[in-house]
Amino acid sequence: MSLQVISIACDWGAGQPGGAAGVHSWYAIAINYKHLAWIEAEHIWLSPATDKPVWIENGRHVYARRLDPWAAFAEVVRETFRKIPLEGRSLILTGDHSWAGCILPVLAERLGKVGVVWIDAHADFHNPATSPSGNLHGMPLAMATGLNQERIHPVPNLTWEIWNRWVQPAIMPENLILIGLRSHEPPEMELIQKHGIVHFSAMDVMKGGLLPVVEAIRSLEKRVDVLYVSFDVDVWDPSFARGTGSAAPGGLNIAQIRMLFQEIISLEKFRFLEVTEINPLLDRDNQTALYAYGTVRPFIDGQWDERKLFME
Repeated sequence: MSLQVISIACDWGAGQPGGAAGVHSWYAIAINYKHLAWIEAEHIWLSPATDKPVWIENGRHVYARRLDPWAAFAEVVRETFRKIPLEGRSLILTGDHSWAGCILPVLAERLGKVGVVWIDAHADFHNPATSPSGNLHGMPLAMATGLNQERIHPVPNLTWEIWNRWVQPAIMPENLILIGLRSHEPPEMELIQKHGIVHFSAMDVMKGGLLPVVEAIRSLEKRVDVLYVSFDVDVWDPSFARGTGSAAPGGLNIAQIRMLFQEIISLEKFRFLEVTEINPLLDRDNQTALYAYGTVRPFIDGQWDERKLFME
């Protein structure tokens, strides 16, 4: 199948700038390594056109930071995904994880039942009234599932009006798997347990290995129309992958994530891969982007050269 690369060079949902540069870094890596499959792919580039200092906030949405400019650019992202072809493989590079909140409902609208494999140190199930930071990159699964209706602290009506436009229940809890969890708040875990969402903490993977994870993903693929894998690089341990804005100790290693991809790359319905939260401003020699590029390069090429580890 053909490959298209959709790059969303915007990091307004994050807690600090730098994620947009992480998207740019992929092009430098690909050209440096003369990666033919990347060069021949269809490329779609999205970045906001604004001369406003977005990172200097006006204080209107203290519980959903930068919500106004984020929502304006999210419309661009959403309309793009409504128009582009979706028949082949898509690599989606995002400056922060918030953009999945507006991408997933469009994919469900166009393709039917979407299964989501969320590889991340965080649960990302907050809404403005439960988030301790107010950063939108901690809220995409609340947007795409509509599950979080908790109210812990008061939020102005103006914030709710805009937020509610982006809450579009499209992903069913039974079609979601969380992998690598180790940094989350009580409301998020309560929600995960209440709805029976399959989840594997980083410790679960370290203790039990990857086979239970792979089996859960294979089972998910059988009951959905398409599989979307979202890979947040903060799932890795920051001792070696420091180029990300929400690093959490106790993460997984490169081999574990590469073996996981090696097992799921051949799944027929695995057609969408998102890579997010790479921040070169916090890194050394762009190492985290290099690790990520090497990890997902077989998806770009469309095949694995090595034999599957867990045979059917």
